[in-house]
Amino acid sequence: MCDMRLAAVILTVLSTQALHAGGKTYQAGKLNDIVIKDITMTMPFPTGNGMSIPLHIGINYQFQISADDILYVGSCWSKGKRNYGADWVLKDPVEFRVDKGRLFLKRPVKGELRLAVMSRFRVVPMKDSAGVEQQSSEPLPPFATKQIEPECH
Repeated sequence: MCDMRLAAVILTVLSTQALHAGGKTYQAGKLNDIVIKDITMTMPFPTGNGMSIPLHIGINYQFQISADDILYVGSCWSKGKRNYGADWVLKDPVEFRVDKGRLFLKRPVKGELRLAVMSRFRVVPMKDSAGVEQQSSEPLPPFATKQIEPECH
């Protein structure tokens, strides 16, 4: 009888761990800014006349998300022209998670946008000499010494 209870307790603990291992937990935050930049390079003409043509390489997306007193700056790039910024509205609440130097921004419809965490800042409220409330930011240590921007998915 005691062995059956022990087996039931072990089975319950293992099944609970399995359920929590597959689930993704998100933090609530606010989308502060989206910066979209075209990445181009120039290729000189071989004729030597000093002319060059711009070549489109891709698009860089940078998202700024604040949660509690931390500001996250995440980035990804895309070869195509899809507008990843159009899925969200600035200053709206968002859900995200951070895992091993990656920031996963939950899409409004389905899935996640994977970003590299380029920097993190602690936002500290301060008062200037006139007593006006302002915000200052202190950089936090990076997750990794070298960040590689993933392709947007």
